[in-house]
Amino acid sequence: MSICLLSHHIPSAYSVAAVIPLVVWLIILINRANFYKKAYLRLQHQELDIQEAERKRIADDIHDEIGSSLAAIKINLQSLHYTSDLDKRKARRLLQLVDETSNNVRRATHNLMPPMFGTTPLTQILQEHFANIENENGIIFHCCCNTYMPCFDPRQELIMYRIVMELTCNIIRHSYATAATVQLLYFPTYLEILVEDDGIGLPENSDHTRGIGLQSVYSRVKLLRGKINVDTGQSGTTFIINIPSNVIPR
Repeated sequence: MSICLLSHHIPSAYSVAAVIPLVVWLIILINRANFYKKAYLRLQHQELDIQEAERKRIADDIHDEIGSSLAAIKINLQSLHYTSDLDKRKARRLLQLVDETSNNVRRATHNLMPPMFGTTPLTQILQEHFANIENENGIIFHCCCNTYMPCFDPRQELIMYRIVMELTCNIIRHSYATAATVQLLYFPTYLEILVEDDGIGLPENSDHTRGIGLQSVYSRVKLLRGKINVDTGQSGTTFIINIPSNVIPR
């Protein structure tokens, strides 16, 4: 009968002492990486806050200056007395142009400074927006949402609003679509945003993140710790964005 003796290797004090500095250095690197990541996110939030403040300033300037000037022009046109039918027709046309311009200014200021989030659900804000631009530029917009869940704070919902606005602006400008759909689907742990159109699709072999507008979409999705998938072809383009919810629904 043979006896096999197993010897266990016991690390020496020297080898343990050599490993400790490496472990400490790894911990320092991880903490430093987390610090820079949090600092980067803070800078991105500050940048968005500055952008929103500038949007509000521009919206106020447009409303106070251009809006007031258009109102004054309309009052003066209405107070004038016209002697010929031709002058009356010209005046009516000018008044119509003033009203159209006033509506465009009102819409622009609304887009620059949307309603207060936190008091109005994001789904309601989007549904009202798309109801107002139905058939604009020959595109029929459909906005579909399931039951709203208050699982995001107002700043996050404002970022989502900007994402949807940028994608729909791209549809209006570049897609040559006849119809587009925007869906917000709330799930227990995430929100899915779907924006699709039946246009010509993105250019073949193009970098989806190259344009300034889409760059802002990707950066905002990243800021929300979300994921974005793009499916494009000759039958249209679909953006699917999943954003994890980090707040327990109230």
